[in-house]
Amino acid sequence: MSVRAFNFRGLMAPTFTAFKDDSSQSVNYEVIDPYAKWLKDKGINAVLVNGTSGEGMSLNVAERKATAEEWQKACKKYEMTLMVQIGGAPFVDVAELAKHAEQLEVDAILCLPELYFKPKNEKDLVEYFKNVAKYCPRTPLLYYHIPSFSGVDLSMPKFLDLAEKEIKNFIGIKYTSGDLAQGSACLKDNRFIFLGADTILCGALAQGFDSSIMTTLNIYPEFAIEILESMKKGDIVNARKKQKELSEIVERILQDGEDF
Repeated sequence: MSVRAFNFRGLMAPTFTAFKDDSSQSVNYEVIDPYAKWLKDKGINAVLVNGTSGEGMSLNVAERKATAEEWQKACKKYEMTLMVQIGGAPFVDVAELAKHAEQLEVDAILCLPELYFKPKNEKDLVEYFKNVAKYCPRTPLLYYHIPSFSGVDLSMPKFLDLAEKEIKNFIGIKYTSGDLAQGSACLKDNRFIFLGADTILCGALAQGFDSSIMTTLNIYPEFAIEILESMKKGDIVNARKKQKELSEIVERILQDGEDF
């Protein structure tokens, strides 16, 4: 059984989930199509659904499935790449979401570690992902490294080396950490390493990163786009200027919150 190809590199928006102002705070699926169009018109050609920004871990399985289905429709319509996050749930639900994502033929699947019986080492984490991969063997699979939320802070270079040897459809990670030294050590030509930290995009690009999944792409995508294009042209002065402006925006957003 062959694994479907995944070739996307660049900027991917971790989409928000909209809720209706009703008694049950039901998911507002009607906004997904215009939301996708807005992102596409702004130059964003890929989305991550049911991640941290999308509050996927606060949704039930039926809501997560329906959200993925509506985004799949929109992504096909607007020719966008779709990644779906399936973790942050009991394993039976993770397995169900993995099967569902594979049936939808999403472009890639992202998954958190086990959040209660946390892996104690890189080998434990690989074993967990081997079990997840059984339910989506044809879909490219990535690990969601976000230690500030998950509490799992293992060596990503070591984990990647082990996972690539043992999991056929494993292709990389979403790296949400400020430790650029470890992040840079993960980089290889055949890996997909998505930066998940908005405030260090410029520095990460300088270190060799080529892809990012950042919350601000849902709000001010033009900043990240200009930083990326400036770095490609070698215009470091403008890239640093735009990074400073973007970081100031993040700081203002976080004045009344904890994490971004």
